Amino acid sequence: MKTIRLSIGSAVSLGLRAAKMTAPPTTVYTLIGETCLGACRFCTQARRSDADRQFLSRVTWPEFPLDDVLVSIQATEDVRRVCLQTLHAPQLLPDLVAAAQRLRDTVAVPLSICMNPVDRMWLIALKDAGVARVGVGLDCATEELFAQMKPGFDWARYLRFIDETIDVFGIGSVHLIAGLGESDTEMARAFQTFHDKGCSIALFAFTPVRGTGLDFPPPPLERYRALQLARYLIVHNLARAEEMTFTDGKLASLNAPPDAMARALESGIPFRTSGCPNCNRPMYNHPAPLTAADKAAARASLVEYLE
Repeated sequence: MKTIRLSIGSAVSLGLRAAKMTAPPTTVYTLIGETCLGACRFCTQARRSDADRQFLSRVTWPEFPLDDVLVSIQATEDVRRVCLQTLHAPQLLPDLVAAAQRLRDTVAVPLSICMNPVDRMWLIALKDAGVARVGVGLDCATEELFAQMKPGFDWARYLRFIDETIDVFGIGSVHLIAGLGESDTEMARAFQTFHDKGCSIALFAFTPVRGTGLDFPPPPLERYRALQLARYLIVHNLARAEEMTFTDGKLASLNAPPDAMARALESGIPFRTSGCPNCNRPMYNHPAPLTAADKAAARASLVEYLE
């Protein structure tokens, strides 16, 4: 593999493109695969999408020589992780293993991969190549939504694959998207299920992009802040989904100890990007420590939503 695609933010942080950023990424995000065989209704890269293929979500992914990218990573002190994101593409796996090996041989930061299910032998090959963890874009909180949003993929296979990643790497990573039609109850239960399995949980907000054919609006910010806090309390064992209160599927009370809630809100951490270490993607997630004004705005959103 001679070239690799980078998120525009990663390209800027490595000095390969020029642009202003409020919070440079601490993870270098790459994209591997030319075309996607998947048909996820929300994805710009899906085979049925009419969206501009330069985009994944609302981010452009320009292509660069792999050698230049490796040199730039070595020369940049702020890079703390490299994430190899993949399309559901033919002949992907040999290129993926080769890319991981090149990175392991030239850079000292941890490697992550976000991918669709593969045979266990490939997970072992990726681990041997230097990959530290594999994230799985389950995206949907329920099997019913999964069938609607990710036609052609199999929910049960994804769940088995998540278990396999935990078995091979010792930890799993699951990505969930808020705003695809799930209730708060369903999302909180998904948080609990995957936390109990031993997974880190990355939460993102659905962001509509022209050409994908899914015309849902993004989730209300107030709802997203409440789900972020619910996720934080669950993954830190400060509350459980079955102990939270819901009214017609809407979160009504988190039922966490008051002192734990106060510390969480004061830290601002629940509202930052979640998931793998040193991931700071924005889009509803704060990519950097919250200011006092940010924390006040988050509290106001919670009050509006929960009361």
